[in-house]
Amino acid sequence: MMKKTTLIPVAVLLMAAGVCLGCADKSRRSEIEQRKAALVHKQDSALAEAQARLAVVDSMLEATKAEHDRQHEYVMSHSTKLNENSPEVQKLNQLRAHRDSLQVEWQTLGAKIKYIRKKQSEK
Repeated sequence: MMKKTTLIPVAVLLMAAGVCLGCADKSRRSEIEQRKAALVHKQDSALAEAQARLAVVDSMLEATKAEHDRQHEYVMSHSTKLNENSPEVQKLNQLRAHRDSLQVEWQTLGAKIKYIRKKQSEK
């Protein structure tokens, strides 16, 4: 004996699959919109954080540059009396290293801010 297949369950199954696909599409769109909103929020917070850090680094860099210049002037004016192991020369070297690291951080933060603004303007 052969079983008879009816068309009604197959049609119901196809309709259910179509409804599920439609729901998945709406869900996917909603998920994409949520991710876009999260990206905007992340960019805004990263921009604010980078700008605040840049302000701090900028003031530290200016103070370190001024202190380095004073120390450099002192060391150069007393160069005949000082050697490379003198505390004054050691301090000058430390100030130079600190100044250079602040300069790199300042440049990096500036590039980060520029990049975030560029990405925000693309939308």
